[in-house]
Amino acid sequence: MTSSASLTYPRWIALALARAFQTDDDAPGGRSPQALLGRGMACVGEEHRRWLLPLCQHLASLSAPVWLGMTPRTLAEHLDQRPEFFDAWDPAGPRLQVRRLLLRPARMTPPPFALEDLPLPAWHTVADLAAGLGIDLSMLDVLAGPAQRYREAEARPHRPHVQAIRHYRAVLVPKRRGGLRLIEAPMPALKAVQRRLLRSLLDLVPVHEAAHGFVAGRNVASHAGLHAGQDWVFRFDLQDFFPGIGAARIRALFRTLGMEEAVAEYLTTLCTVRTPRAVRERLQDDGGLTWIDTRRLAAPHLPQGAPTSPQLANLCAFRLDLRLDGLAARFGAQYSRYADDLVFSGAGTPALDAVTLHAWVKAIVEEEGFRLRPDKTRLMRAGGRQTVTGLVVNETPHIARADYDRLRAEMHRLGREPAVDLSLRAPLLGRLAWARQFVAPTRAAKLQRLFDAISFVQ
Repeated sequence: MTSSASLTYPRWIALALARAFQTDDDAPGGRSPQALLGRGMACVGEEHRRWLLPLCQHLASLSAPVWLGMTPRTLAEHLDQRPEFFDAWDPAGPRLQVRRLLLRPARMTPPPFALEDLPLPAWHTVADLAAGLGIDLSMLDVLAGPAQRYREAEARPHRPHVQAIRHYRAVLVPKRRGGLRLIEAPMPALKAVQRRLLRSLLDLVPVHEAAHGFVAGRNVASHAGLHAGQDWVFRFDLQDFFPGIGAARIRALFRTLGMEEAVAEYLTTLCTVRTPRAVRERLQDDGGLTWIDTRRLAAPHLPQGAPTSPQLANLCAFRLDLRLDGLAARFGAQYSRYADDLVFSGAGTPALDAVTLHAWVKAIVEEEGFRLRPDKTRLMRAGGRQTVTGLVVNETPHIARADYDRLRAEMHRLGREPAVDLSLRAPLLGRLAWARQFVAPTRAAKLQRLFDAISFVQ
């Protein structure tokens, strides 16, 4: 019984029984057959004891992790499939109806094995969520309430189209090789709430060891260094990494962490966005969107630009990393991922079966709901230049000579000008800090001298 399924009369009965069975189930003996039977008969009447007793005996036999992991809705789905529940609809028997509703307070379900020791916040209700994020319920409704979960439609005279409040600003950035990159940046109010969510919940959940992007203690250098000095480097790229992760995955992630359905729905809305129609049409005019890409942007997805998106993407890609890491071990290689950049590398023995590895990677990526970019797949042997995330890794990670010469020439030119706009200082300093990590000390010192010679003015 999914949240979108129509609530038929049998489903309503099953949901009422599920709520009754879960009421006081944490009390001593609360899951015994007799205790379950008592609550069941209080819900639908003592005349239904005949089929309720075997149903309660079955429920009492479920293991504690299975029982505790069920929400009222998933338990109702389970009841709806049981043969004992089918017997309740015998025309010759008493009419089945709800006589009394028994309800329990909302509560989180236990997290899965190996995550039970995480100090996750106790957000049992939407009110708990709002308090944990430092906002009130009205503000939470503005940011992630039902109005934000609209379905896009054309306006008609008898049905004017009312849009939800826009909490994101779409920015189209030209790509170096042509086309436009979509950045969906949250407004300050939403961005502040997302940062609190990142600190209080998402950062507490570990990602796979193969993920190096946006992870504390790992970076581009650790990602590239893993593949330095190898006989072969096989690089793949995921297409539309952030937009390809939809609301269903995010909701399932929060449910896995134990959040109640209502809390998971609010959290999902806080972290996803629908791209406005005007922005999609602009991208289509540029020729950068296929029909599938347009559909993905029209549906709720992870925005590239929100502070929560990198960690959520890494968590959603955990199974992908797990399977690809196992595949690398099978081929005697190593694997790592930096955002959408997948890299395998290994020694010359055993000889690489590139066709088989490519086929396995493609199959696993598609099974996990992602897609590869065929134009970015590249096998690099030791005889040629091997690059990973812009760094040459034939021996030790370092920037390409052309990139070093380009940066040196630009700073040399700016150093000869009498005055340089101060707004250029920060981006140039970032490029310098990046380059100094991957060049020889003498070259790093030379770049620093060139930078110090530039006269920045307000």
